[in-house]
Amino acid sequence: MPRQRRRKSATGFYHVIAKGINKERIFNQTREKLYFKRILREYLKEDEVEIYAYCIMSNHVHLIIKSDMAVLAAFMAKCLAKYAEYYNYKHNRNGHVFQNRFKSECIESERYFWNCVRYIHLNPMKCHNENTYLQYKYSSIGEYQLLKNDILHENALTIFQRKFEEWEDVVNFHNKKQYVVIDDVKEDMHLQRQEIALNILEQMKMEKNLSKIEEIIEEKSLREEYKERLIDKMKISSTRSENLYLFVKKKIIGE
Repeated sequence: MPRQRRRKSATGFYHVIAKGINKERIFNQTREKLYFKRILREYLKEDEVEIYAYCIMSNHVHLIIKSDMAVLAAFMAKCLAKYAEYYNYKHNRNGHVFQNRFKSECIESERYFWNCVRYIHLNPMKCHNENTYLQYKYSSIGEYQLLKNDILHENALTIFQRKFEEWEDVVNFHNKKQYVVIDDVKEDMHLQRQEIALNILEQMKMEKNLSKIEEIIEEKSLREEYKERLIDKMKISSTRSENLYLFVKKKIIGE
C-alpha cells in the first residue's frame, strides 16, 4: 500500500511527532535526551528549518517546525536516522527505533499555533506527572523563560515577546483549560477529548450558576444542551458526543 502524501501547510508551520516503536522508551536516559538535542542543533545549521517549540519525552518527541515540506522531511529523516544508529549501538540492538514515519500535521492559524505550543509544553505533566512543566529541562519552555535560544529559532523568541508582555502572562496562558484538540496519535487525542469534555462541563456549571455539577447530568434539558456543546466545541459527531457524555457521567456519578 503506497504511503499517503503529506499535506502541505499554507503557513509553513507543522506539528511534528516521532514516537518510539511499540511505545519503547527511546529517550529514557538524560544523556539520550541531550544527545537528541545535540542532533537537532547539528542539523539546524545545515537546513532551512526553524523550530518554535519542542519537548523530548521518554518515548516520543514533539516539535513545531517552520520549513518547506521537502526540507522538513529531509531534516527529520537525518535526525531520526542518526539517533537510531546511536540508540541501537548503545543498547546493542538492531532494527527500527521509531514507530513508522514521523507524523506531521499542518498548523494553519495563529490560534492553533499557540494552543499547540501550550500542548507541547504541558506534555511532561500529562505523561510523567511532573509537578510543573516549568521545571522540565527537555522542552522549549526554559528557552522562552530565559529568552535565550538554543534549539529555538530567533524568530520564535520574537513572536513570543510580542504575544506576552510578562512571564506571568505566559504562566496564565499555560494554565488555561484546554478546549482545542491538538493533532496527535489516536490514543492521546482521545484523552484530550475526555479532558475537554470535563472542562466544558465545568464551564457550563459556572455559566448556569449551578451548585452541583451533577445537576447537568440529572436534568434532561441540561444534559442535552451539554451534548450539543460537545458537538459544537469539538466538531464531533453525535455518536462521539454521546460516548463522551457516558464517560463524563461515569466519572462524575460513577454510573
